Order: sequence, then structure tokens, then C-alpha cells
Amino acid sequence: MAVNWGTVAASVVANVALIGALLKIFWQNLTDRMLTKLKARSDQELEKLKLTHAQSLAFYQHEFDKTILVTKVHFETEFSALKEAFQRLAEVRLTLAGIRPFMSVAPSDETKEDKLKGLSERLQKLSAAYNELIATTENLRPFYPKEIYEYIEECCRAAWMEITDVRTSGDDVFKSDWYAAGRRNNEQFMKAYNTVAGLIRDHIATLVVARTR
Repeated sequence: MAVNWGTVAASVVANVALIGALLKIFWQNLTDRMLTKLKARSDQELEKLKLTHAQSLAFYQHEFDKTILVTKVHFETEFSALKEAFQRLAEVRLTLAGIRPFMSVAPSDETKEDKLKGLSERLQKLSAAYNELIATTENLRPFYPKEIYEYIEECCRAAWMEITDVRTSGDDVFKSDWYAAGRRNNEQFMKAYNTVAGLIRDHIATLVVARTR
């Protein structure tokens, strides 16, 4: 049987053309799907970038809104007032902690009279530091925020409570409950003291000195 090569060639050409067309359609569909996915991904990334940008703007706007523009003289005056007030607080803190420590090193032959004498001396130091704190904070009260002053007052109340407790201890002095009361007063003082420290740091951070030409 003779092979009609013309027919074969025509058939091959037709099949190649058909396969090429199918491949073109397949490739176009694949390309379209890839472009659609890429576009969707790009849109998602764009939305994420927009959200991140908006959040950053909101954060910086919030931080900017907290700033307080002041003159150099105002800043130095307020900073000095806060520094002096906190210095007095620190002096009371150190003295307060030593009034009735739960554990201490003492001579083996120490008598109760010796303990009372030492307690009286420590109490005098605390009273002096407390009076300095009251005088300083009242004099400088106009130069720092009300919230800071309120927590300084809490420190003062805790210190005064300790002074009063020790002065009125009577026969309870050096007993376990007596020491426990001292720890409570010290804890109350330290809670307010740490709050004051944080408030001062935050407040100083909000002050921005205005530039002068």
C-alpha cells in the first residue's frame, strides 16, 4: 500500500497547529491566573503597608500630642524642682528603711536600753528628713504636676505613720508585730516612691524646649 506523504504532512501540520493553539490557550490561562494572584497579593501587601503606615502615624501623633513646649528657663526651673523634691524623698527612703529593720547586726551584750537609744537616734534622723521633705515639696509645689505631688503626699503619709507608730509603741517595741507594722509602712512608702520616680521620668520626657532665634 502506497503512503500518501502529502496527506501525512498535511495531517502533521494540522496537529501541530492544533497543539500550538491549545498550548497558547493553556499558557494564556496560566498567565492570567498568575497575574490575578500576583495582583491580589500586591493588593494585600499594599493594604498591609497602608495599615502599618496609618498605625505609625497614629503612634507618632499620640507621642507628639503628649509633648509640652516650654522655654529653657521653664524647663530648668521645673527640672530643678523635681530633682530637689526627689532628693528629699530619697533621703527619707534611706532613713525609713533603717528605723526598725527585721534583721540587724548588734553586739552580743546589747541591752534593751541600748536598742531604745539607737532607735531614738534613728527616729530623730527620720523626723529631720521628713521635715525637710515637707518643707521642700510645699515650697516647690507650684513647679510640678498635681499628680506627682499627690504621690509625694502618699510618701509623706507613710513616713509620718512610721514616725507616729514608733513614738507610740510603748511595750510593743521590738516585738514581731512591731516589726511587721514597720514593713507595712515601708512598703506603702516604696509603692508611692516608685510611682513618683516613674511619673517624673515620664513628665521630663514630655518637655521639649522651644528653639529661640
